[in-house]
Amino acid sequence: MNSRERRNKIMEMLHENKSVYISDLEKIFDVSSMTIRRDLQKFAGLNIVTLVHGGAVLNEGMATVANVKARLNVMTLEKSKIAQYCADLIKEGNAVYLDAGSTTIEIAEAIKSRQNITVLTHSLPVQNILSGSEKLQLFAMPGVYDKSMSGFFGGMTCRAIRTFNIDIAFFGTDSINIENGVTTPNIKDQSVKMAILERAKKKVAVIDHTKIKKVSFAQVCPINSLNMIVTGKAADKEFVEKALKRGVEVVQI
Repeated sequence: MNSRERRNKIMEMLHENKSVYISDLEKIFDVSSMTIRRDLQKFAGLNIVTLVHGGAVLNEGMATVANVKARLNVMTLEKSKIAQYCADLIKEGNAVYLDAGSTTIEIAEAIKSRQNITVLTHSLPVQNILSGSEKLQLFAMPGVYDKSMSGFFGGMTCRAIRTFNIDIAFFGTDSINIENGVTTPNIKDQSVKMAILERAKKKVAVIDHTKIKKVSFAQVCPINSLNMIVTGKAADKEFVEKALKRGVEVVQI
């Protein structure tokens, strides 16, 4: 098992158990304590965990923001399937918005060979992926760059978004539940997401199943403001049933 695979497994364990211990991980992965410490220090640098004596605990506070690069390594297969389904929703001639986030990066990869569509985004990775595409039109939203979220944010970003009419918007989220709707730990992210939702005809939340039934600091929109949620097959059944009753189409990939 290489280091990337090991870290993906540790990440899964953190999401399941909320904490990990160096002594346990040494035995599970048959590596030295120094190797595990380096893994946990990397996670701490990305604001995923807090280091404690003998291990680490998952950061889960309502205002905690994990680095986008870290989220790219979580639930990768599920996100890839979600992205492919979303790519198939896009029709020729559509104006599409891709939010900043790990799943929308996967959508960008899935549509980079498409033609006769317009893509708007404030995500730098999405801009980089699509910048080499010759047959689609790319609009890069301006703003102040935020390294942790790998995108451009601020009043300039929101004003630019509000000058466009969008057929379909795909946006990620750190947390979603029935009572609080879509929430995010970051105020800058909240403002940009709200601007996207104002201008989009069809609003699609793209979320891996681990984000469901969680809540963060700032509300983006109520659940019934969405047209569709695309998530994994392991999504919480109660959440899916309640979302459907509120008129939101839920697709499980």
